[in-house]
Amino acid sequence: MGSSYSKTYVSDPTVFATKVDVDASATQKKEDALKEYTSYDYIIIGAGAAGCVLASRLSEDPNVTVLLIEAGGGHEAQLFSRIPIAFSKIFRTAADWTYFTTPQSNMSNRSLYWPRGKMVGGSTSINAMMYQHCSPSDFDEWAKLGAKGWGYKDMAPFFRKTEKFTPHVLYPDVKPEERGDSGLWQTTYSHCMPICTKFIEAAKEVGVPYNPDINTPRGSLGVTKFVTFIDTKGQRSSAATAYLPPSVIGRPNLTIAIETITTKVLFDLISSTPRAIGVELSKNEISARFRASARREVIISAGAVNTPQLLNLSGIGAKEDLKRFGIAVVQDLPAVGKNLFDHLACAVTFRAKAGTSLDYMAHPIKSLFAVVQWLVAGTGPATSNVGEAALFVRGTDTSIPLTSKGSVEETSSKVIDTTSGTDAPDLELICAPMAFLDHGLKQPPPGSNCLTIAPTHLRPLSVGNITLANASPFQKPLIDANYFADPNDIEVMALGVRLALRIARASSLQPMLSLPSTSKTAYDSQNDDIFWPGDADPDTIPDAELEKWIRDHAETLYHPIGTARIGTDEQTSVVGPDLKVHGVDGLRVVDASVFPSQISGHPTATVISVAEKAVEVILKT
Repeated sequence: MGSSYSKTYVSDPTVFATKVDVDASATQKKEDALKEYTSYDYIIIGAGAAGCVLASRLSEDPNVTVLLIEAGGGHEAQLFSRIPIAFSKIFRTAADWTYFTTPQSNMSNRSLYWPRGKMVGGSTSINAMMYQHCSPSDFDEWAKLGAKGWGYKDMAPFFRKTEKFTPHVLYPDVKPEERGDSGLWQTTYSHCMPICTKFIEAAKEVGVPYNPDINTPRGSLGVTKFVTFIDTKGQRSSAATAYLPPSVIGRPNLTIAIETITTKVLFDLISSTPRAIGVELSKNEISARFRASARREVIISAGAVNTPQLLNLSGIGAKEDLKRFGIAVVQDLPAVGKNLFDHLACAVTFRAKAGTSLDYMAHPIKSLFAVVQWLVAGTGPATSNVGEAALFVRGTDTSIPLTSKGSVEETSSKVIDTTSGTDAPDLELICAPMAFLDHGLKQPPPGSNCLTIAPTHLRPLSVGNITLANASPFQKPLIDANYFADPNDIEVMALGVRLALRIARASSLQPMLSLPSTSKTAYDSQNDDIFWPGDADPDTIPDAELEKWIRDHAETLYHPIGTARIGTDEQTSVVGPDLKVHGVDGLRVVDASVFPSQISGHPTATVISVAEKAVEVILKT
């Protein structure tokens, strides 16, 4: 095969598994399974953020064999994954699961689009590249909820371990000694437009303190320029590029199977405790079935949507639900698919002056110079993360003018404090130097220059679920996010929108914006105006119209978690603190689905750190 690095992904199941009769039993004695099927020490399902880490770390031992299974394809040929600003061009392609929620009754009955990565690297290969540790109290809350060993003091070393941070001359207040410098995953400061720098100044002007580094034990409150997982060459540093470079893929003890669906986990049910002994695989609904066995463990890292689906298909879940679909019950765990939390964001679009935005990057001709600059030097506007700056505040903070309707104290006291601690936020406002409409799939009117400020509710009370549509592994599961079921959630989101309007009217931003001389107050849902409520007056905008606009326009920020949560109670959790599925041997879950509660920021760094910590747990137990 030439170079030891020449091995690549495999898509032919006959290479990595054993063909079986489709009617073969899903359970059998362990010794028979190990004898009959192609076997590995570890089988990892899902090559997303966590799966890439696990495969890389576990295969470091040359005496251990690892099979990593990915439903999508490789990432190398995905140019738009490499170019930071172009990530939304991957949406609704073959590299995206292209999920939709069920109609959301509290959001004008809309079915919301959920992009999820269907390629090596998972959503780290298709989403924006915000790098954030979130709040220390988020993880201390996990420990209080039953995730012993997952508090902040336990997680902090793994945040440092994962990261290779490159300091930037423009941000001297960041202390390199507080950041990781020897990890596999590259982080740094990428392109920032002057209008986003002015956003930071405007936020400070209205009372939001500056926070030079939101990734320290001091937490994330304040306004900041985002650190990104973009490397020094101006390219995305995904879980795939960081943890599965050619040198790792070339390991003889690691097999990476792509374009392969895991249809179920196989179990030995002869013993009193079920034991995972392997997996069943297929290319598609009509092709042959294949099996591979696991001598040590099966690890599910398929994400907050696919993990509960696969658990249910394998007979692990609420017994009433499984029986309804004719699925034999292996373990009755009613919490599978429950505890679904997500972050919603509302893109408030403002009129920017010519030359201040990056909207021209959507034009194939106008963006040509910037693309060439990226190709040649790895610099310039194409390295923008889109979300370039952000602020994090508490909805109950009376020192910040979240609204001017009535007294600030009176209005803020109406919302419930859902934060994980006194130094943790429940609101984020993301700043992007362009329009970001319908996940970047919709363009503003020709010639527009836009600034987007997107309020995001970080600690919602509304909880949803993932359930099976039927017993087919090729049918997408039902996603009911149950958005805005709790009225507090929309109250907090409305505070965020009003704060966005006030920041846009601060003197620091005014020279770069073109706000109308007469503010609009009426929201016309029939004739959608992308500049409403950006043109509205924060002092007079009616509550009812603002809430109607939020229900009509809020979209996911791509952060679903919790559907196989860590805990000690088998009625309310799915895995224990060791990430082993309750009541089942040889089966763990490692991905965002194990989060006990929603964190107050962007989850990618947490998922990768959870996976790094999980490797340590796996090797010790």
